Amino acid sequence: MTQAENKALVARYYEQVLSHGDLAALDDLLAPDFRSWLSDSSSVGAAPYRDAVLASRQAFPDLAVTLLDQVAEGDRVATRWQASGTHRGPFAGVPATGRPVTITAIHIHRVAGGKLAEHWEAINLLPLLQQLGVAG
Repeated sequence: MTQAENKALVARYYEQVLSHGDLAALDDLLAPDFRSWLSDSSSVGAAPYRDAVLASRQAFPDLAVTLLDQVAEGDRVATRWQASGTHRGPFAGVPATGRPVTITAIHIHRVAGGKLAEHWEAINLLPLLQQLGVAG
């Protein structure tokens, strides 16, 4: 795939899955051996990743993601994005507050065979927890 096609595939993930909650789209988007790398250098496969996306969508059912920047090189796509939503369900042990939140983060995806093969995330949850009123 071209770099433009890789960027379009990643943009489809944000639009369909994160903004619209279409978890079925993950079946088309994720490679069978998909890995999401966590900040502690461990990783999870597609099923736990799907569970994490579902939990986020349940906590913030009106989640809307805006792509701020996207850069592609080779098989990698880096995306800086912003998400806004209303805290309507438990998140990170915090019961629903009804508060609106906005957070910015960076993901890097590796594309292989027209699918998302790997995912890395750089996200600082402190501003989110501050907006929920549980961190100073």
